[in-house]
Order: sequence, then structure tokens, then C-alpha cells
Amino acid sequence: MVWAKHQAVQIGDWVSGTSFLDERFIGYVESIGGNGTVKVFVTQSDHQEAIGEWVEGSLAKLDKLDDYVPNELSDLQSLMDLALMARDEAWFNELAGALRAVETNRNGAAPSGDKPYGSGNGQWTRRVKID
Repeated sequence: MVWAKHQAVQIGDWVSGTSFLDERFIGYVESIGGNGTVKVFVTQSDHQEAIGEWVEGSLAKLDKLDDYVPNELSDLQSLMDLALMARDEAWFNELAGALRAVETNRNGAAPSGDKPYGSGNGQWTRRVKID
């Protein structure tokens, strides 16, 4: 069963684990070797020198971190700004839908106006123009 758990780890996934030098770390997977070795870019570690560096470890000593699902208004609004800067309309629309769902759950009713974000006269009108 351990094998199946670690098979889910893919390049780009965020993981927590221990390196071959016994350093605890959090980072993202850069590559996975055929022999079960993994190269990880470290963003947090118990060894300060490892932060910002690549470390190698065993796939068996990694735990995949849960994917982040933003559900706070401020997080969603910040990500929407990022989507606009990246000119990623599909991502923006996905985030706008999530924001509407959060507002609906928080208020117990649909957000003011039934129009999608950016098609009304509200504050979002200026934010959705994507060239």
C-alpha cells in the first residue's frame, strides 16, 4: 500500500520528507528517477543551508502535501489579480466562480446581482479586461 501512496507523487507536487543527508524539508518535486530517487527544490527545512537548494531523497521518505484550495475571500481575490496579470482568462473565471460560491455560503444567498463578475457595473468591471 505504501507503493501506491508514493506513486501519486509527480513532478511539480509539493512534498514533505527527509533527504539522504537526514534533512527534513518541504519543497516541490523537480524530477523522479527510475530507481526511486527524487530531486526536490527546498522551500523550508530544519537545515537553513538547504533552503533554496536542490536535495535528493527517496520516494519512500516523501509525503505528498494536500493541494491548496483557496476558500477565503482575500485569497481568491489575490489569485484573481494574479490571473489577470498572467492574462489567464480560464483561471480567472474558475476563481470568480469559487469566489461566488464562497460569498453565497457566507451570506446564505447569492451575491448581489446575478451577473457574472465583470459584466455588471460593480467593482469587478474594471478588473476583468483581458487583452
